[in-house]
Amino acid sequence: MKYCILTLWISLSSLTLFAQNIEGIQKHSFSVSELSDTQFKNFIQPRIQESQFVFLGEQHGIIEVGEATNILYTLGQPFGYHTLCIETDAIAAKTITSYFDTKKPLATAKELDTKYDFSIPFYNNEEDMMMFKNVLDTNGTLWGIDQSLMTQFRLNFEYLINNTQSVKFKSALMPLREKAIAAFEKTVREKDFMAPYIFSYDDETHQDLLELTATSEEKEVLKALKKTQEIYAYNFGGEYYLNNYVRARHMKQNFMRYYKAALQKEATPKVLFKLGGNHAARGLTRTRVYDIANLGAELAEMNEMESLHLLVMGVSGIQNVANPFEPEKSKQPIDVSDFVPKEFIGQTLAGAHKYQIIDTKALRPKAHTFSKEVQKMIFAYDVVILIKEAEPLTSF
Repeated sequence: MKYCILTLWISLSSLTLFAQNIEGIQKHSFSVSELSDTQFKNFIQPRIQESQFVFLGEQHGIIEVGEATNILYTLGQPFGYHTLCIETDAIAAKTITSYFDTKKPLATAKELDTKYDFSIPFYNNEEDMMMFKNVLDTNGTLWGIDQSLMTQFRLNFEYLINNTQSVKFKSALMPLREKAIAAFEKTVREKDFMAPYIFSYDDETHQDLLELTATSEEKEVLKALKKTQEIYAYNFGGEYYLNNYVRARHMKQNFMRYYKAALQKEATPKVLFKLGGNHAARGLTRTRVYDIANLGAELAEMNEMESLHLLVMGVSGIQNVANPFEPEKSKQPIDVSDFVPKEFIGQTLAGAHKYQIIDTKALRPKAHTFSKEVQKMIFAYDVVILIKEAEPLTSF
């Protein structure tokens, strides 16, 4: 009998605590039908103003993330935000920028995607081209700090071929580009994930190319390809911690090169980051590394400013997962139950409007009263934006 009473008491206590947690979340949340709503702008703009870096952690493949990026970038411009840092390498960022030097940027992007499909991660869609237009039309710049994509050798070889002044370097690159093209075609044709040229790029070839380079940029492009080979090797070899650790370190080093160059022009460069959700988290991430966003948080603090960390995800709807092997399966129902706390999902689905805005920073003083899942979220991100019926990006 005592055991039954104790069990009932624990159950009732848990239910009471859960209800109190929901009330706490509700107190620091609101919903809007569009992020252009005045309530959201009034909420987020002061937080942007006090920050040196804004990290938007995204769920890849949904339209609403690009729309959120546009709004944050526009709101940040009066405070010196003129740089968008994305989850590509430097060559992909330069390639995207070059689209807007042409009369028909979207057509140019589609042409390149037809020629070298799956070379630029995440950005082979119409909606994000509008996002980049918003940045570049206002004299903004793109930084690409991530590793090169494993199927990107074709694009990077072509970039080097088109820009080098060395005849010998160009001659050495041209047959390698053809090998990379053939390898990708085999990858798609045979659905062979081990066919891309990245697995054929050996040390001897790498060293031979380095000796033919004429500029420091050419060397950096080749070193980046070698580094991405190392990072993917950890992943395919099951060394997942090293995969994430080396990738995070690579992103930080790439960022610091951009940042040091920007310091020559302004005392406190401000940057909006658009990265996968995990990369935008403050502190130790789910992959057990201190990622680029943690570097940003520490750097901003040393500059006597703040950093703003947002998570933007759909909790229902469809996302575009970009599948070169089975394109018919590219659009998938959204399921974030393993990542987003159920308390947050419930609030969003019950909300009056499409977007649920949760001021997670405001929940920290009573963090001990929340579930472990909520605690992780409120210390990793300052604001969480969750979306009902998210829509998939429109692939080229």
